[in-house]
Amino acid sequence: MINRRFGRSARHMTSLAALTAAATALPSAALAAQPVSENSETGQDSPRDDDSDNIQDGGLRTIVVTAQRREEALQSVPLAVTALDEEALDTAAIDDLRDFQGRVPGLVVDQVNAGPSAAAVSIRGISFEDIEKSFDPSVGVVIDGVFIGTNTGQLLDAFDLEAIEVLRGPQGTLFGRNTIGGVINIRRSRPTGDFGVKASIGYAEFETIRGRLVVNAPEIADLISLKGFFFYDDTEGYLENVTLDRTQPNYEIWTAGVTAGINLGGPVEALITYEHSREEGEVSTASLSRTGTDLICLQVPVPGVGTVRAFGIPDEECDRPISDVDALYTVFSNIEQPVRNDTDALTGEINVDIGEFALTSITGWRRNEESVRQDFDSTSIDFFDTLRVQDYEQFSQEVRMAGDVTPWLNALVGAYYFDSEYNLDQTTNLGFAGLQLRQFTTGTAESIAVFGDVQIELTDALTLSGGVRYTDDEKALFTNFGFTPDGSCATFLGLAEDDCSGEVSFDEFTYRGAIDFQIDPDKLVYASYSRGFRSGGFNGRAATPSSLGPFEPETVDAYEIGLKADWLDNRLRTNFALYQTDYNNKQEELVRATAPEFAALNPQETVVENAASARIRGFEAEVVAVPTDQLTFNFSLSIIDADYQNFERDVDGDLIPDDVSSLDLRRAAPITWSAGFDYILPVGDNELQLNSIFRFTDEYSTCIVADPLALQRGVVTNDVRCTVDTKEILDVTLSYTVPLGPSEVRLSVFGRNLFDDRGINSTLPVAGLFTFAGVRPPRQFGAELQFTY
Repeated sequence: MINRRFGRSARHMTSLAALTAAATALPSAALAAQPVSENSETGQDSPRDDDSDNIQDGGLRTIVVTAQRREEALQSVPLAVTALDEEALDTAAIDDLRDFQGRVPGLVVDQVNAGPSAAAVSIRGISFEDIEKSFDPSVGVVIDGVFIGTNTGQLLDAFDLEAIEVLRGPQGTLFGRNTIGGVINIRRSRPTGDFGVKASIGYAEFETIRGRLVVNAPEIADLISLKGFFFYDDTEGYLENVTLDRTQPNYEIWTAGVTAGINLGGPVEALITYEHSREEGEVSTASLSRTGTDLICLQVPVPGVGTVRAFGIPDEECDRPISDVDALYTVFSNIEQPVRNDTDALTGEINVDIGEFALTSITGWRRNEESVRQDFDSTSIDFFDTLRVQDYEQFSQEVRMAGDVTPWLNALVGAYYFDSEYNLDQTTNLGFAGLQLRQFTTGTAESIAVFGDVQIELTDALTLSGGVRYTDDEKALFTNFGFTPDGSCATFLGLAEDDCSGEVSFDEFTYRGAIDFQIDPDKLVYASYSRGFRSGGFNGRAATPSSLGPFEPETVDAYEIGLKADWLDNRLRTNFALYQTDYNNKQEELVRATAPEFAALNPQETVVENAASARIRGFEAEVVAVPTDQLTFNFSLSIIDADYQNFERDVDGDLIPDDVSSLDLRRAAPITWSAGFDYILPVGDNELQLNSIFRFTDEYSTCIVADPLALQRGVVTNDVRCTVDTKEILDVTLSYTVPLGPSEVRLSVFGRNLFDDRGINSTLPVAGLFTFAGVRPPRQFGAELQFTY
């Protein structure tokens, strides 16, 4: 049995203490290159920006990114990447990752209601939404170089960020942790060494109050620069719970932290950040259970009475049509559903300048303590609810060196270590059966990798690049399946220790190659191939030994060609990409009949298996136009054609056919596009700015459960209740900025989702028992006052 205690904490903290000591003992040098500041994600010059060395007058400026762990102009990087800088995040109606949907081609982000600030992120049709910590995310969220190993906590506030880069496609030869779908690379602002304050207070509908504060302190003895930051958000919610007679979900989140930049005037610099966040609120979901499909809505004939609901659920809580979107904002849960999550994170970065090379070390430690009570049936009766209490801890260490080996050869080599451990104590109340189960689960994961990447200048215009990575993963898991109250293996069922636990290891070589040709200084064409790898593992929700696993890794082979071009004296930018992704050995969650020896305990179970292969083809476009120095237009488009090539389910005896290849992949929206503008009008010494963006997302499915009613007609389609209908979101922000000497004050009024586009954002049918859904936020108006010094 795996030890359920966090025995590694002391070792990890010792490593971080050593990092801090090293940072203060070494001389200092320049930190890793950062993007040049710009007015918006479009790269438009700011009228207030006097840094003429970094702009091109009257047009688009050069955007510098670190997407390939090197300082490069965005337009010269031979891969699909979208970059947004501090100004864009500050003015473009962006609160968290969900607001990037539509702005970034092929990106879909939904909130996962079963976990604190959890996100379901999809890039180019490759998605992952499970909050279970035994699974690896398909899309990596990286904060200051540290990969977050769980979906919990990914919906980060966009305040105090220096830049966000969204890389589409497999990553692994450059980033510490390999991913198959892409990476969202987030960098927070660094201490300036000068006194400065950035503060804002805002109010919006639904009793929403948001406060933000960043304070930079003067450099201390030419050695240490400090920055403190604080964020607070409180809202009363927009769902009406008629059972508890109040509005839901109430939520309060705050984050506080400090960053220290250490500079001793030599070739070494260090950056250390500590932060703590607390999230307190509640879960609130809508019931979508229906008669003839879900047990909770079962009707039985009673002599002399007629047909009645077997479990006493009111009729109005069953068979709610998803087309009646307003009705979905009325919910019925009958129990309190508190959520609490405390997160501590410590990040350390050291950069050493060694002549032509830069040595970088990034150390990260993160711990979550969370508790979630959820009424999964989402009705006014006691049918199925859980209390999940769990701890999660991760530690990572990355070391890499990059630089020019020769005038025509640039190389990067690195090594990466990651491990995590989690403990889950879950109490499940089966009200329909009068039972209570308590499941104890402990899982560990360890990953070691080495990687390298090179860029070879064959000519002044032709560059060849490529990389390789070797990954070795080890995973282990123990669970009592909820059969024993003390957490031991279920010996009374005749289970041996091996039935309750498992250990497994996987290793894989992944690689990439690209060639690009600089047609002229403003136009680049490229072609690339990359192979991505997502580790296998165990099913942390296993209800019986037959669903424990392990399941095998999945891989993707991604092909891409693209054009990046600036035209009309840098007043027009057009970036296009065509791609194909072949998905192999795809991991899928399947609901199947339990093995006969355990059927009496649990007739159905969810199991993760390598059940499918898929092919995803797509086209992406990003266009930016700057007709005048005050006006910028931007447009993005994504077209996706995603199909299962083979999807076989081993469900003999079930109603569902073995071949379900006609199902749609989750969150693979066929068409997404956005169009917006940014207009700046000088008013004397002041400035009026109008930002607007319209985002369209075609309908997509959030589950791969076959619709039982369609099966009766011999048709295999996704459950219709899992369909997220077309989203048409319009956001507008109007700001007025007044300079006051060295400071400025900005008043903004905004409208989010001005068309009041309502509907579901995720649905989950659970093993024929019940179905629940989360809904997207309705229209909201608000105002914010910001002060900068």
